[in-house]
Amino acid sequence: MADIKTFDLSDKDLQIGDIFTPIKWGKFAVEKFGIFQKWIEGASIFDPTMGDGNLLEALISYGLSKGYSLNSLPVKNLYGNELNTHYYSQALSKFSKKYDIDMTSNFTNDDILILQPKKYDIIFGNPPWQNFVDLPESYKEQIKSYFFKFDLIGKSSQQLLLGGSRIDIAALIIQIVIKDFLKQNGEAIIFTPLSLFLNDGANKNFRNYRIGDVKYSAESIFDFNDEDVFDGIYTRYCLSHFIRNKSTKFPIPYFRSENGTWVEYIAKPLFGDTDPLSILPKGEDSDLKNIKYIVIKKESTPRQGVNTCGANNIYFFNTLTRVDNNLVRVSNKSKNKILLPKKFVFPLITAKEFKDKAPYPSKWVLLPYNSNGKPLEWKQIEMFPELKTYLEENRETLQNRKGVMINAIFKRGYWWALLGVGKYNFFPYKVVWEAYGKKTFRPTIFEGYWQANQSLQAFIPVKNISEAERIKSELSDGQIEAYLLSLKMEGTMNWAQPGKIKKIIRYQEEPPTLF
Repeated sequence: MADIKTFDLSDKDLQIGDIFTPIKWGKFAVEKFGIFQKWIEGASIFDPTMGDGNLLEALISYGLSKGYSLNSLPVKNLYGNELNTHYYSQALSKFSKKYDIDMTSNFTNDDILILQPKKYDIIFGNPPWQNFVDLPESYKEQIKSYFFKFDLIGKSSQQLLLGGSRIDIAALIIQIVIKDFLKQNGEAIIFTPLSLFLNDGANKNFRNYRIGDVKYSAESIFDFNDEDVFDGIYTRYCLSHFIRNKSTKFPIPYFRSENGTWVEYIAKPLFGDTDPLSILPKGEDSDLKNIKYIVIKKESTPRQGVNTCGANNIYFFNTLTRVDNNLVRVSNKSKNKILLPKKFVFPLITAKEFKDKAPYPSKWVLLPYNSNGKPLEWKQIEMFPELKTYLEENRETLQNRKGVMINAIFKRGYWWALLGVGKYNFFPYKVVWEAYGKKTFRPTIFEGYWQANQSLQAFIPVKNISEAERIKSELSDGQIEAYLLSLKMEGTMNWAQPGKIKKIIRYQEEPPTLF
């Protein structure tokens, strides 16, 4: 067994979310925010995670392109820090060889989390983009306390302790550098993942725009959208502007690259203060204030579809043939003519079913569950020899699935379980909508035990047809589609998922129970 490398805050070989900024785009930021003029007039500039120094070099390159001589540039007001020793050395070497400048006294080689604080006029950086869950295990242990200290986890504290949080380390670094390295009323111009502003969930607390008693404002955002700034990077990203000791005043200017042109919008949260930003046309007056809330029962809470945790080839099938009243024969690309109990195989919704007026299944899913949403006990599985044989044949693969939530279920002994399965899966009606790859919102009623697919659809489970028809009708209001489109997430897995719809949901008050 190979040795597992451990990391700590003093490890100078650590590489986390390395995404270096091309000098071209560093110069773009320099120009958009007037950084060069402020630097010439005496401002100190600090890149807290500088890599090999491209952003700082962009200032020099910009000055030379404007006719300044190297000697006239205040290079000694440029400061940088880099954790990785190799990148740090590259930065020193580049400034020395290319510009004959010794930056040894200006550059530090440390983890920004433990670097001795020093105040600068401007932070100009591109912190690592990596979710907490994807960090090296030993490094997670080292930095957990910082997420608590900077109040970035809130109610997700238990999830963070389990290692499952999707909060981005960029959020932590931004807050640290604003609090400990930025002067009063100083500016921070930072390349960031757009998830900090546009996603529900883990990054919600970042949108308090406050670190203890220190507040900072989100001033503007440049959404690169269709600009390929970072070659081969599929994370959505932006250039953000913050000011220390100032409160955010919504709406803020939001610029979006569309077909080579920067189109100006306004951005603001529509419901709660820490909600994802909605992006609206500049001068929009309605703010979607006329959007109507949909009232449902708690049991009809919006849900994601079935999640196999990477085992689609075991649970999903492309063909089904009925053998008798109790058994079906199913197949897919890797499983051929498998006999399974009919009662545990359900139709799986695909894009095809949204197009057909009388949908007939084109895929099926195996759910070894009781109708109350609980996984079958092994003694129950033993009552169905075909199911028992099939699960045992795939036991090793199923037990090797990764993820905090699925592993928590494994610890209770249910290695054949899936995520996204509960009693709601067995409601007779579902109001389902497509998410991934879609730019229109078209809820559709599915009758019977159709199952939604996690990343492709979401749904509201309902027990009677009249309620399903009402919910579908209300969801079809154009204001709801306009709200979803304002989140600028269309086409992604996040668009129209349960968290987005829950913002417009209100629950009926349950009547008191009589004993």
